[in-house]
Amino acid sequence: MNSFFKQLKKGSDAIRLSAREREAMRFTLEEAMRAHPLTRSPIRITPSPFLFITPRLMSSLAFVLILAVVGSSTAYAAEAAVPGDILYPVKVRVNEPLRAALALSSEAKATWHAEAAERRMKEAEVLAARGTLTADVKAQLEENFDTHATEVEALVEAFGEGDPVVAADISTRLGSSIAAHSAVIARLGEEGEDEESRSESRHFVRTLKERGKRIASTERGLSVKAERGDSGEIAVRTFAEDAGVALSASITIRDTDAAIVARIERNASTTLEEAEAQFSAIKEKLDATTSARTKAQMSNIRGHIKKFREEDGKGSSEKEKIERALKDATTVKAFLEAQEQFEGHDLLPASDVEENGDEKEDTEDRGGVTLPINVNLPL
Repeated sequence: MNSFFKQLKKGSDAIRLSAREREAMRFTLEEAMRAHPLTRSPIRITPSPFLFITPRLMSSLAFVLILAVVGSSTAYAAEAAVPGDILYPVKVRVNEPLRAALALSSEAKATWHAEAAERRMKEAEVLAARGTLTADVKAQLEENFDTHATEVEALVEAFGEGDPVVAADISTRLGSSIAAHSAVIARLGEEGEDEESRSESRHFVRTLKERGKRIASTERGLSVKAERGDSGEIAVRTFAEDAGVALSASITIRDTDAAIVARIERNASTTLEEAEAQFSAIKEKLDATTSARTKAQMSNIRGHIKKFREEDGKGSSEKEKIERALKDATTVKAFLEAQEQFEGHDLLPASDVEENGDEKEDTEDRGGVTLPINVNLPL
């Protein structure tokens, strides 16, 4: 094998181009260069922006990246925090102000404040279930809840002058939420063993009901009058009941999606569907009696909605019934969610929700909210 490579090397050393061959090769290369002269490349080479990064700066950037990742994880984990948890300040001082800043329109702001108020009520549910709702914590929750609820009231007041549909939508949904969660807190509080927590739960429920009444009884009620035009559209005007004068110019809107009562009916139907889905998810964990009674409550609410549709929602009494259907659907949904969250408690069937088709006048103070806008739409 070695002799073969030696012979190969010896033979290759003997191979040389002749002078004539070298001259011909040079001539060919020069001709090719003249035929294809050099041009400026379209690719521009720029210095890398990372050339200035030193090892020390690289370490600092890595530290900032780690903080960003850890910070986002902390913010996410803080969403489940309640007063007393180490991450609760992150939830109310970082996450929530950021969400409020992202709500740009007045409607978005009102919707966010209503959601924030509901978050305080859900936190009270957790503390009532734990038996740790102390006087100090209750005062903290009340103050924060009151701040957000006041913001909702102010924005709803402004909506009532220009867009009564939005005003009614936000107002009734918040009112129904207050009625629902106050009932859940009352049930959880009464089941607790800690006397202070039970007492503070009752006090917090009273605060919620008072706020519900304030939302129901706005300082200046609004009346909405409508007339159908030849095109099939409805011209809506809003009036202040105390002044008797128009607050805004006529607004032409379509009757299929702008009637206030129709909006309440849609909310009631959607909320009931969500409650039915929640019931299907947990019904296997319920005993037969509880399951049947909860199902009867939902069936009764469905009956109210169906009757409202059949009668086209005419008359003030029918409006009150569909408002009650929304409130009851929200209450059942809240109890179903609480039952799944607090498995050690027997919360169902929901409080203050009928289980049969009795349509007698409900005179009990249920802490609910009546739509603060009177509507007479010739649908």
